[in-house]
Amino acid sequence: MQTRKDGNVQGIDVSRYQGKIDWLQVKANKREFVFIKATEGQTYTDPNLVANVKGALSAGLLVGTYHFLRATSAAAAKAEAVHYAKSLEEIGGAKALQLPPVMDYENNPDGISKAQINIVAKAFLTELERLTGIKPIIYTGNSFAANFDTSLSGYDLWIARYSNTRVPDDQPAWKTWTIWQYSDSGKVPGIAGNVDLNEFNGSLSDLKKRYGREKDMSNPFEGYRLTSPFGMRKHPVSGINKFHRGVDLVVSPADGPIYAFVAGEVIHAKLGVSGSGFGNYGVTVAIKDDKGHLHVYAHLSAAGVKVGQQVKRGQLIGKQGSTGISSGAHLHYEVRKAYTPQFGYTATEAGVVEPTQYLINYYGQTPVKEDKPVTQERDINVVSPWAAETWAEVTANGYYDGTRPGAMITREESGIVTNRLRKNILKLIAGTNGDIKSIDERLKMIELDSK
Repeated sequence: MQTRKDGNVQGIDVSRYQGKIDWLQVKANKREFVFIKATEGQTYTDPNLVANVKGALSAGLLVGTYHFLRATSAAAAKAEAVHYAKSLEEIGGAKALQLPPVMDYENNPDGISKAQINIVAKAFLTELERLTGIKPIIYTGNSFAANFDTSLSGYDLWIARYSNTRVPDDQPAWKTWTIWQYSDSGKVPGIAGNVDLNEFNGSLSDLKKRYGREKDMSNPFEGYRLTSPFGMRKHPVSGINKFHRGVDLVVSPADGPIYAFVAGEVIHAKLGVSGSGFGNYGVTVAIKDDKGHLHVYAHLSAAGVKVGQQVKRGQLIGKQGSTGISSGAHLHYEVRKAYTPQFGYTATEAGVVEPTQYLINYYGQTPVKEDKPVTQERDINVVSPWAAETWAEVTANGYYDGTRPGAMITREESGIVTNRLRKNILKLIAGTNGDIKSIDERLKMIELDSK
């Protein structure tokens, strides 16, 4: 098979054996992708799966997972695929990640035949693709790869051969590798002990194009520098190990603009209040999205929106600052599962979700481009010139009270207007014969029939 080459993108693979990982250091070491152990057999799930996936995503790595196969029959292989796919639901499913799921098939302790090995592999791969909608990758060793026949040539090969000089051998099913695990004793900052080192056959751009998931990899924090991820960390001010409820992001200059990551209604836009969990956050803007989650933007130097205002994605909501307890100018951004009571605050991490993954999932795994930032806000109390005449007419006729002409209309408000119009129509018709009761009953029958 082919040799390694300069320009190939570098990655790692990890499991619980690597312990707690500082993913920001891993990313800083130019490791662009990672495969994380998810499951093994029909029942085992790696206890560090969720933490590793969240940490790697927050640090900006491309993430995939793998399953260690133990099956010796097609039925057992399908059962393992079901277990693997189900375990991935805890991190949003296989489609929430940028890299395909992996079948790790590397040994044969029960001594089944080559023919049976291929039956087992095909059963697992087919079932996993059916369950996830994504074509998997095959991981195996240089020697074990000889067991696979040409019917598996259509799957990308991730092969293990630990050597700086000897390339993986040509195999019946493959003459080239897609990913080469070239060391099991690598040293990477942020990881205590050894870690497997991998190389993709191409650039970072090639890796993205290979799996057709560039949109899934859209960075929801483009333009920001991540300085502290979601999860346990040592607080930069107190030095105490504490759960970090969101992510810390930095823009330049220090008082640079902060734009909304999602559209929604402004619930809070000032210094924190008692019981909100905003007490140490300084000037904070909190926006409720259409799913009821609360997006918290903290440590601002100033808020550029008001409570009750509807904002668009990409709209200017304030300026970066260092108000509250802060180690310097940055944005603390967190996503709470609820907006009431007390702005959805909980004393534990149970009330928040990992922000990066939430935004990816929110936009259906294909985040759209940011709307053009709205730098000039509309005054909702001033009517637009093109609508002035109509607004004056509907106000004079009593359908609206004349206030907030530029505000978004709610279902309740539209219901009030519709009901006023309905009553006026009844009165108008009743004026022709005076029998408003019978007309009302007839109209109700018409309304029921039209449902």
